[in-house]
Amino acid sequence: MAGRTFQPDALTALGTKIFAALGAPEDIARIVAGSLVDANLTGHDSHGVLRIPQYAQRIRDGLVRPAVRPKVIEGRHAVGMVSGEWGFGQLAGRMATDEAVRRAGEFGVGAVGVVRCNHFGRMGEYMERAADQGAVAFVWVGGLGQRAAVPHGGSRPTLGTNPIAVGFPVEGEHPFVMDFATTAVAAGKIMVARARHLPLPPGCIVDKDGTPTTNVEDYYAGGALLPAAAHKGFGLSVAAELLGQALTGADAIHDAPAPGKEPVHRNSGALFMAIDPDTMRPAGEAKAQARRIVDRIRGVPPASGVDRVRTPGQPEVESRSARSAGFELPDDTWRAIVECARSVGLRDEDLPVPAAV
Repeated sequence: MAGRTFQPDALTALGTKIFAALGAPEDIARIVAGSLVDANLTGHDSHGVLRIPQYAQRIRDGLVRPAVRPKVIEGRHAVGMVSGEWGFGQLAGRMATDEAVRRAGEFGVGAVGVVRCNHFGRMGEYMERAADQGAVAFVWVGGLGQRAAVPHGGSRPTLGTNPIAVGFPVEGEHPFVMDFATTAVAAGKIMVARARHLPLPPGCIVDKDGTPTTNVEDYYAGGALLPAAAHKGFGLSVAAELLGQALTGADAIHDAPAPGKEPVHRNSGALFMAIDPDTMRPAGEAKAQARRIVDRIRGVPPASGVDRVRTPGQPEVESRSARSAGFELPDDTWRAIVECARSVGLRDEDLPVPAAV
């Protein structure tokens, strides 16, 4: 795979300029660009800067309103609702996380639904944010993306990638963070494989006829995603749609912008929940036990060919350290970003220079 290495700050600055040129206020542009770069830093290139051209196109299509800010539209004690107002999903995700944590601090538990939302980015970001504030948190996202996933035993797509995530503070180190799509592979991972000209692992997608395939282009030619872990991932996906969409009322939202187009996230919603661990036991004890649990798991001798056992959240921390000085973008990804930058009026001197490796 041919590619170029860039410093994180340089890509954040470029993303900020692109989104600002498309109408986002400076602070919003920087939050969104920083969120995408952080996804790259944690090793999740599927949710990183390769999304810049996609976000830009959605702004041009009227599907994302770059200047709007989310707002709390309802609230009763421990429960609240946030409307993303069809702006960037990263802002709605931050507000929902903070609202859930705030309510948990007051009532012991906080539950916040999100509607009128666009792509949130990496869901683990919000779990880290909640854990950093001392809360246990989880999120269910329903109806996210096109109906691109087949149900277990089915041959036609009817579900989204429907991601779920959990965060738990751990004594003396980074939090436990579990974050994954309920499909065998996230749609963004297919974008990465396509940019790198690589096949997918078996068991991820089917072609337009429902036949298993590893060819990325079969997905873009009418194929579909498979659920993770067969019926288990399928069950989680349905649960995410029930909690993120049916419970929040996202399916009943009919004021999506650009009526002439089909917004990818027209009826997607999310349920963010936070728990103050002090409501169950002293928070310090919960964090200490969490540390004992992750230490016990990591202490298991590794299987053949594996250097050591890692717990969820640990690979992201290691990746962030390894990539802090720079990370590589496939040439196809970089070309798309450059084309996007030029299309909004940026000049070649506005583009970052590849970092020395």
